[in-house]
Amino acid sequence: MNQTIIKIAFIALFSSFAAVSFAHNEDPKDPKRVSVVVDNLKPGYATLSWIDTEITAIQINSTNGHEMPSIPVMDATILHLNGLIEGSYEILFLIGDKVVATEYLIVKSK
Repeated sequence: MNQTIIKIAFIALFSSFAAVSFAHNEDPKDPKRVSVVVDNLKPGYATLSWIDTEITAIQINSTNGHEMPSIPVMDATILHLNGLIEGSYEILFLIGDKVVATEYLIVKSK
């Protein structure tokens, strides 16, 4: 009977390690932890915000040919954009060179 209890305890212990291991491998960068809010009263204005303080840069890619350099955001959690011309934008949230979240923004003129 002691061996049966030890086997059950071992299986339970192994199962808990496996659960912790799988949970640890999940991507902690939830795309829902970033947001893009457009100011409908002011075309071309938007606010980007994020919870993850490890984010080091924001890359904005435009489909309208408006080229923008990567914006360093060390220790920040919010970025206000203004002067965006009409078009669509892909916003990449980066940690180093790794994209951890992507959002899309469409700017329309009034």
